[in-house]
Amino acid sequence: MQEHIITSYVGVGPLRFGMNRYEVHQILGTPLSTKKSRFFDESRDYWNENGLQLTFSETDDGLLEIGLSPNLPNVQLNGLKLFEVPGAYAFKVLQDWDSAPLSKTGTSIFLKLALAAGGFLYEDDSDKSVTVFAKGRWDWLSQKN
Repeated sequence: MQEHIITSYVGVGPLRFGMNRYEVHQILGTPLSTKKSRFFDESRDYWNENGLQLTFSETDDGLLEIGLSPNLPNVQLNGLKLFEVPGAYAFKVLQDWDSAPLSKTGTSIFLKLALAAGGFLYEDDSDKSVTVFAKGRWDWLSQKN
């Protein structure tokens, strides 16, 4: 994929949440590796050469999350090129779109945008990452007291 256009709660480019592994592999090819979670009924496929990682449910094989790294070209949400602008600026724009991000282990989770962002508040742009997720994936965080 030459573009990585994020559509909140839908997917990234041609990748759609709920797609099974076979459908995804038809688009991306075979991953370099797959790792099963020790704690959840899910596994992650890695395309290491380009920083793409996809999380699938092991119970229904559906796509749950799409992880994107700065070395991927043209990663965008609503026209904002997330890895091509200063991190603090990108974070401010994300906050303008969702003024109440949640924080979990140093990552800001924007439930309205279906996006988790890490590393955007620091100077080192190589630490940036975003994860786009399926509807309902992280809703439990907003229900905690």
